Amino acid sequence: MTDTATQPPDALPTFKDTQARDRYLAAYDAALSQWPVAYETFDVPSEFGSTHVIASGPTDAPALLLLPSFSGTATVWRLNVAALSRHYRTYAIDVIAQPGKGWAYRRLRDRHEYARWLAQVLDGLGVRHASLIGCSFGGFLALNQASLTPDRVERAVMISPVGTFASQYWNLTYSARIKRPLLKLWRRLRRNPRAPSMADLGMRPRDDRWAALMAATMSAFSAVGVINPAVLSRRELRAIRTPALLLIGDGERLYDAAAMLRLAQRKMPGLQGDVVAAADHIAAMAQPERVNESILNFLRANGAKP
Repeated sequence: MTDTATQPPDALPTFKDTQARDRYLAAYDAALSQWPVAYETFDVPSEFGSTHVIASGPTDAPALLLLPSFSGTATVWRLNVAALSRHYRTYAIDVIAQPGKGWAYRRLRDRHEYARWLAQVLDGLGVRHASLIGCSFGGFLALNQASLTPDRVERAVMISPVGTFASQYWNLTYSARIKRPLLKLWRRLRRNPRAPSMADLGMRPRDDRWAALMAATMSAFSAVGVINPAVLSRRELRAIRTPALLLIGDGERLYDAAAMLRLAQRKMPGLQGDVVAAADHIAAMAQPERVNESILNFLRANGAKP
């Protein structure tokens, strides 16, 4: 096990200065202080660096990994973990090299390295098989893992994934008024660690402390590590045998929710999915009760029973 205090000075994410680090970590701890169930935290080493994990639920229950949106951190799951951890051993993870309490020696180069990283995290947790739930960039990571290490992933749930099935800007019915600012935002993110504002994505989070953490993120870092989420080929998608669920909020602004769901199901036969009413990009936060129910029903119906 490692600790954030041992982070090398040139590791990712890189804080602007000590004061920025302290403000960010205080905001992170404030969000974590309202975690609704008992938990433990630890740091899992890998060849890439240190991964911070928040674990809840019975230690002998099936493993369920929770992967956040870009810069969202493990704390994005605060409104979901109580329901999920009643039945599963949940591991909420800070994605390596991105904002959070983990760190990486360098940028991960591609989706294969992300899959190797996550497999090493599973090894460090002593978990051979797990179901994965991911939001946005985490949704991409979840299905990427099912594609590249199918023996490690029992079920995959994606919530408004980026990349994965199509570029988030594939829908040409978007008006220039909506699409142009989003393209500008993504390009900025690829060269600048600032997280998108919640208004950019139409988000009105119910978790005020997580919102405060996102606000702190905007000014805390001078560098982070992230890749452009890949679009998996039809051959890759059709080869995936892991049961998968796709949930998209009807207020999604990166693409048309219903059209993306139809496209994904054409590319990946057997994919289950739904459009979540009155939900934005972080649907699990916008409608936690509805999303929790959908996830639990999917996991139970597909054999991941407690």
